[in-house]
Amino acid sequence: MAKQIEPTPVLKGDDAFEFVAEMDKERKASDEEKERVRKGASFIQSLLTFSF
Repeated sequence: MAKQIEPTPVLKGDDAFEFVAEMDKERKASDEEKERVRKGASFIQSLLTFSF
């Protein structure tokens, strides 16, 4: 049998403040990353050929 996964501990004190501050930072994707995602999405879409 597999070992049960324990719950993630709750962040407290400075760790909690640092986590929230890091999550609040707005990160924009670069043009190269956007293009890579577009190419990947169009490739996946080309594979999905449903005929109902």
